[in-house]
Amino acid sequence: MDKNSIIGFLLIGLILVGFSVYTANSNDDKEVPKTEAAEQKPTSTTNAIQTTTTTTALPADTSSGSVADSIRKAIVNEGLKKDFGLFYKSAKKESAKDIVVENEKMKITFSAKGGYISKVELKNYYTFEDRITKKHDLNLFIQDSSYYQINFNHVGKKMNTRDFYFVPSSESFSVKGDASKVISFKLATSEDPNKYIELQYVIPGNDYKIGFNVNIAGLERDIAGTEKGLTFEWEQFTPKQEKIISEERKVATMFYYNTDEEEDDYISEAASDETETLDFNVKWVSLKQQFFSSFIISEKDVFKGGKVSAYFHEEDTTYVKRLHTELPIPMATAGLTSNNYSLYFGPNEFELLKDYEGDLHLEDEVNLGWGIFGWVNEYFMLPIVDLFGSWGVAAGLIIILLTLVIKMILFPITYKNYLSSAKMRVIKPELEKLNAANKDADPLKKQQATMELYKKTGVNPMAGCIPALLQMPILYALFRLFPTLMELRQQPFLWAEDLSAYDSIYDFPGDFEIWAYGNHISLFTILMAVSLFFYTRFTQQMSPSASATGGGEMQQAIQKQMKVMMNLMPVLMLFFFNNVASGLTFYYFLANVITIGQTLIIKKYFVNEEAILAKIEEHKKKPVTKSRFQKKLEELQNQSKR
Repeated sequence: MDKNSIIGFLLIGLILVGFSVYTANSNDDKEVPKTEAAEQKPTSTTNAIQTTTTTTALPADTSSGSVADSIRKAIVNEGLKKDFGLFYKSAKKESAKDIVVENEKMKITFSAKGGYISKVELKNYYTFEDRITKKHDLNLFIQDSSYYQINFNHVGKKMNTRDFYFVPSSESFSVKGDASKVISFKLATSEDPNKYIELQYVIPGNDYKIGFNVNIAGLERDIAGTEKGLTFEWEQFTPKQEKIISEERKVATMFYYNTDEEEDDYISEAASDETETLDFNVKWVSLKQQFFSSFIISEKDVFKGGKVSAYFHEEDTTYVKRLHTELPIPMATAGLTSNNYSLYFGPNEFELLKDYEGDLHLEDEVNLGWGIFGWVNEYFMLPIVDLFGSWGVAAGLIIILLTLVIKMILFPITYKNYLSSAKMRVIKPELEKLNAANKDADPLKKQQATMELYKKTGVNPMAGCIPALLQMPILYALFRLFPTLMELRQQPFLWAEDLSAYDSIYDFPGDFEIWAYGNHISLFTILMAVSLFFYTRFTQQMSPSASATGGGEMQQAIQKQMKVMMNLMPVLMLFFFNNVASGLTFYYFLANVITIGQTLIIKKYFVNEEAILAKIEEHKKKPVTKSRFQKKLEELQNQSKR
């Protein structure tokens, strides 16, 4: 504090003391009861202001006189001007009532302090704890743990819109149907109402996506021109909503759409603390939870760069992750700046997100798997699920019908697989004779003789592998699909209380947990493992061994190892699938049972091994033509002998 300021405060203090003595003497002749005087309390003219800046200390209120109030008000304003510049009058307020706006999809709470959306409640959705009572709609985020703000520099200080009280354009209201209403929050400068920051929201009657416009007028010389300019900062400590917080953490992350590469990207869901700098143009950023998301979308232009981060603490049982983004906001060099954005608060439903106009690719944040796996889910699995869902079919029955459809489509593959095994069994006696005749022969010559027999009989030893490989995209696609299906969320089936989470028939007491297994026993997982065990044994009994098929020592060793792995697989599945969605383990169990049933039906009604043998004998009579590969192989062998 400089010399002039000290002298000024001393003079003000002397004036206040002198005025107090004068008013006290002038009231000596007045009779004031002690009780009444004792009840009189000084009226505070200031409020506690929660800001990121330091406010000037104010002198205590020693008088209720108009002169003292004027002096104190001047001191308050000077302190606020120093701290908040042109917006000093908006930095304090006696009270600020929240404004609630409601449409058919959600209830939105706006905070006048900051003009931002402090709370979003999604109608007809509930947390796992409230799924039965349905007392409270699902809170996507709440004020105590989430915020967004516009950051800027003013009078040499870092400030943000949450430092100030905005003036709302209306009181609470509701809107329905095709109608829409606008509510805006304006922060004008204290001396000139034509200079302002305005946050404008367009609320539709029946949608999760609302308009969000940032309008700035006449402030280009006051808050622009800084190193970073203006930035939009959004942070959410996403609350626990589902049954298993660890499963929520596996998929909660920051997604964004890179317009330079025309593809989405995201922070790894497994990262416990990661920040990425976006040095490219971005169309939208999503704060993604397991089944719900919050988007900010640039409607007119793109965000030129930005930053995203995700963090969580393993021991936190209240919040899933801290999701954070900071994006640049452009500002005109003169006149009115109007930036058009949208905010989406709603479910991660693929078709719902895909239907939004403007080719936004919002559905890309629903991770259906990469490449062919994503295509299988998007163009095959999801349409089937949506079809059954449109019929009002319960979730458990949807899984049963989906499994039946898939197994019927894969029936030709199952048939081909069985037919290949049957052919190998039919020629097994000939293979054994061939092996005995070439017992001491060169391994290469022995292999050639075996391949010659395959060629002569028309049997392809690889025919059984190809159908199995064709099924892999479907199996992996479903592994990615089931944890994202809103149709399974909180849907009970048999003993499972939620098909999107694991089922449990027994929870271990206290904090007891088996490493890599969990703290519970999933019955669907056990049934899946048991069905896989029987299916594996059934397949092994039907398939001839490598020694019987003329395989060399190397092939026999590989087949032996494969057999061990196949026998271990059901045990490994107990650990791998104990914590996954019960809808998925139920599907795998049902698929194994149906496959065994299909194989038995094929064996009994579709495949006659005597007829197969007759066809093979007929095929032997046909002249054997050598392929180019066989001819080339023989040439190489002849050259090596020379």
